[in-house]
Amino acid sequence: MGEKKGSEFNKVFSSWDILVIAFGAMIGWGWVVQSGDWIEKAGVIGAMLGFVLGGVMIFFIGLTYAELTPAMPECGGEHVFSMRAMGPYGSFICTWAIILGYVSVVCFEACAFPTIISYLWPGFLKGYMYTVAGFRIYASWVAVAVVFAFIITIINLMGAKTAAILQTILTVAIGAAGIALVVASLFSGAPSNLSGQVFEGSSQSGILSNIIRVAAVSPFFFIGFDVIPQAAEEINVPLKKIGKILLLSIVLAISFYALVIFAVGYVMDSGSIADSYQASGLVTADAMAKAFHSEAMSKVIIIAGMCGIVTSWNSFMLGGSRAIYSMAESYMVPRAFKKLSKKHKTPTTAVWLIGILSMLAPFAGRKMLVWVSDAGNFGCVLAYFMVSLSFLILRKKEPDMPRPYKVRFGKVAGALAVIMSGLMLILYILPSSGAALMPQEWGIAGGWFIVGIFFVIGCKARYKDKFGYYAPLNAMMAGSKTSSEEKTQTGEGTAVISVERALEKEETLSDQIPVMAPEFSYFLPVNINFGPGKVDLAGKIARAYGKKALIVTGGSSARKSGLLDRVKGLMEAEGMTCEIFDKVTPNPLTTTAMEGASLARSLSTELVVAVGGGSVMDAAKGIAFMAKNDGDISDYIFGRKTGDMALPLVLIPTTCGTGSEGNGFAVLTDPATADKKSLRSTAIVAKASVVDPLVMKTMPKGVLASVGFDALCHCIEAYTARKAQPLTDALCLYAIPLIAENLVKLYRGEESDEAWEAVTLAATFGGMVINTAGVTLAHGMEHPVSGKVDAVHGRGLAAITPAVIEAEYRYNRVKFGRIARILGGFTAEDCAGRIRVLLSQLDMNITLSDLGIGEEDIDWLAENCCKVSAGNIDNTPGSYTKESIADLYRACM
Repeated sequence: MGEKKGSEFNKVFSSWDILVIAFGAMIGWGWVVQSGDWIEKAGVIGAMLGFVLGGVMIFFIGLTYAELTPAMPECGGEHVFSMRAMGPYGSFICTWAIILGYVSVVCFEACAFPTIISYLWPGFLKGYMYTVAGFRIYASWVAVAVVFAFIITIINLMGAKTAAILQTILTVAIGAAGIALVVASLFSGAPSNLSGQVFEGSSQSGILSNIIRVAAVSPFFFIGFDVIPQAAEEINVPLKKIGKILLLSIVLAISFYALVIFAVGYVMDSGSIADSYQASGLVTADAMAKAFHSEAMSKVIIIAGMCGIVTSWNSFMLGGSRAIYSMAESYMVPRAFKKLSKKHKTPTTAVWLIGILSMLAPFAGRKMLVWVSDAGNFGCVLAYFMVSLSFLILRKKEPDMPRPYKVRFGKVAGALAVIMSGLMLILYILPSSGAALMPQEWGIAGGWFIVGIFFVIGCKARYKDKFGYYAPLNAMMAGSKTSSEEKTQTGEGTAVISVERALEKEETLSDQIPVMAPEFSYFLPVNINFGPGKVDLAGKIARAYGKKALIVTGGSSARKSGLLDRVKGLMEAEGMTCEIFDKVTPNPLTTTAMEGASLARSLSTELVVAVGGGSVMDAAKGIAFMAKNDGDISDYIFGRKTGDMALPLVLIPTTCGTGSEGNGFAVLTDPATADKKSLRSTAIVAKASVVDPLVMKTMPKGVLASVGFDALCHCIEAYTARKAQPLTDALCLYAIPLIAENLVKLYRGEESDEAWEAVTLAATFGGMVINTAGVTLAHGMEHPVSGKVDAVHGRGLAAITPAVIEAEYRYNRVKFGRIARILGGFTAEDCAGRIRVLLSQLDMNITLSDLGIGEEDIDWLAENCCKVSAGNIDNTPGSYTKESIADLYRACM
């Protein structure tokens, strides 16, 4: 299982998307309101050098992100890096700190937006409410902030791509305004305007000191590039390219700030800058007006600044929600924050949390939010420091870790990143640094981490040893080509299994399933002829069982592919006579089996040959059985009659899913009652099954997805069933990885003979194991669904299986945990999620509602499930009543 696990997120971000997300996060409102302050502190060239110097500090930190992000392209960014390097507690501190930074920016921007509107329309402030920390709060100001906070939240709930589209539009607007200012300044400005403001300071040491003052604050304007690793799981870009785009975003931000500073200083002399700074404070907007000789153009810069607010707001909501999601996935915060939208694949609970906080923030006033923002900047810098340390730790601890983008002279770059981020941390602590936190800001930061301590205590108490399970999960996903079998044999795998056993013991569930049956018997007299080209032997194989054959098939697929005529010709070449019965439909009917049996008897048929998928093979079994038994087939299905005779069967499957070629089951639906139940008898085990992987290649992709998932469900259900035994377990554990590794490839068109052989063999094994171990509740619940609405069986299973696994995994943690790890998860609780990932890759994330089931059908479904699937229910880990089954149906709607 060397392949990376599938993602629960949609990969929607292009190279451009992630570039504008990062760049837009770094370009907020500061370039509009603070350019004059930077120039007054250090001069035009001095301020530019200060930003370049600060940008270089950030660039070294960015280098660590550029290497770690493509090495561990998982949702959570810093969470993943620090988890792998420092373990769960170090990761908690790092991620909790970055979430403080992201949430604080979102809340601050919610207040900045109406503040800009008040610049544009001074009469905007209406309805005075109260004052907080000297800031007067107006109803109109709060209303605009809350409305826009709600809009940004909805946009983020609508999907990552929607947020990226908004980001692109606004970032282009910012870039256009900035470029316009720079170009216009070259024509309207003059070198004479730089006179007296190239540098600030009366001596070289004074000049250098002022440059450092700007450099000290400039890194905080570059916070935002780290949003890229937060959304790494949603990026559809070659891994190596991700690191390069991250660094490019930093370079572009440095260039943007430096050029804006130059444009302002080139078009305005020192006196004009001082006057503007003292008046409106919008020096950049006044520079734009002067460059274009039009006061209206100042509004363009202000609007661009508004766009900058929204791009930062949007980016940090995206990053913050993903960071919260990653903590929930590793059991560090409540699992409710792991919830993803079925349609948009966005972490809905996390987005709503940040959105609600941003809607409440305006009520605290802008001054309070300045304190929150400063505390958040401290959180970001702390996270940068810990990521830089993680970079060095992983370089030493895991030198062979696959790194698609590897930084040259990495140890030197990492050491410089640690030093730079450490210096930034010190600036927040030293009272004389000019960037030190105020007591109120320390109180906010301290309060945030106290809340974090409560989460640690609470989640440790609730989830126990699973706290921090995301660490080994991402270690496995980081690129080490370790097979699923090797994982379970290493210390890592052994530790997981021991935890699963401990959880089973602690929960003291009275209905747990033993890992291995203490005693068993196994009998399956099936003759499998497997391999490419084996269908060419169909005539010789069939001739061994008689001369007069009834060929059972469906309405069209075997005819269209030419296989039906090919098989018929091979049989006739052996001197056989053949009659074709082609009335089988999907979800075959008992009446069809009875009609076919009547025909077989009238023709004195000696054997039945099936050419088709699971429905055809099941119908053929019913026909062969009833050709030798009296009465109605439903009596045998429900056990009112018994029979042990059937015509010889030769099965030639054309789909790799049902596994009917490997067992003595025939699932049939009674059209009079909609009861869908299986006829079971060793008499209908095929005398010979011809399983040719090459025959499967004519399947439509939708059919492949459906039958392939059915095959996977057979193996999962048989492996976790009460009747499971060592021989069936061995076949299941052989088959599940074959499907997990190859089904999605085939569905996506990445075809190979080996992949077809793997999935075909796994499907046959799936049919064989359920003959002995049986199926469980998912199949039991699906049969009433497809019996009632004639749904495709595999699609019905897709709607039901994840919810059923969520209900039953705790009764067989060790086995469900092993399945989860094969599918790319880590613990038993991950199993349903990994199934949903697979279904998403097969375009089968569907509900019962999608299949035509309504709320009014649930009572009938639950009652019918208990009627036709009682054996499946009894075979399922746990205990289920009609009421609990009805609840499960509702969960699948």
